[in-house]
Amino acid sequence: MRAPREGMRSFRLTLKWSTAAVCLLLWVPSGLPAGAWTLPKGKVWAKATYFQQRTDEWYLASPGFDGELFTAGTRRPYRFNGEYDSKVVFLEAFYGVTDRLDLGVQLPFFDQVFDDDTRLEPPSDSGFSDIRLFAKLNALQKPVLVTFKGGVKMPTGDFVNVDGLIPVGEGQWDFDFVVQVARSFWPLPVYANVDIGYRVRLRNDQIFRDPGDEWLFNGEVGLNLTRRLLLATKVELLRGTAGTDFGFKNTSQIKRITYLSPTIMYNVHGGTTAELAYRFTINGRNFPAGKQLAVGLSQNLYFGRYSKGFDRPITAAVG
Repeated sequence: MRAPREGMRSFRLTLKWSTAAVCLLLWVPSGLPAGAWTLPKGKVWAKATYFQQRTDEWYLASPGFDGELFTAGTRRPYRFNGEYDSKVVFLEAFYGVTDRLDLGVQLPFFDQVFDDDTRLEPPSDSGFSDIRLFAKLNALQKPVLVTFKGGVKMPTGDFVNVDGLIPVGEGQWDFDFVVQVARSFWPLPVYANVDIGYRVRLRNDQIFRDPGDEWLFNGEVGLNLTRRLLLATKVELLRGTAGTDFGFKNTSQIKRITYLSPTIMYNVHGGTTAELAYRFTINGRNFPAGKQLAVGLSQNLYFGRYSKGFDRPITAAVG
């Protein structure tokens, strides 16, 4: 017997924004060629990544009661046997304007659905999401690499404000400001990279909602086992701030998530690298929980072992 639809709207609106936001963090650290490293002048790096997640759990957006009281951020099953299923393809490319300046673009394609016992027809949406543009400027090369990265997300994806529907676009602008610090420990086949950033999120004027700004942190350590094989471990954190709805502060929309991502990269041939990542959540709030799988293929048109001017991990050019 299906549960009544009355009283579901608040939960669905919270769910819609948490699930729509889950892929915003995806590949922010690994979507750039080798973190703080930049491409040689005139060279191109391109990547396609397939991402998949299916989960029946999330981190609560606000305190709740289900036989006992749960605090915000508690990992719990979706209400009414809910299940979120998302498949995403990320297309991205970077170009080396100079040896220290890169320009890049990222375009995701979403296919996602959420179903529970209250629905006769589960809401779903598919299509190209919001485009992101990037610029990376390398400011320092020794003793460590320091690069400044800027990004802008434009509301090019389709935003449909329908109860229960997970839109492929968010209907608002984002501006990213990130500092990247990295070092290659060559001749040891080890590298490390850290990103610290702040994302300014503007209001969605269609629904009079300010989603709240976000802090970003990403850390990565990689080891080249052979000339072709690299193992990496990535830690990714997002810490959102409270947004507003119709001018009123709304703490139930705060988003927080921590991922741990063991990753394998294999240099297939020349500048072609395959990547496999198993990504799982550590903690969060207002975010889907559980494991995620990503498979990527990148092409780096620079075929040397190292870029000009500083050491670069052999296969870490995929990020």
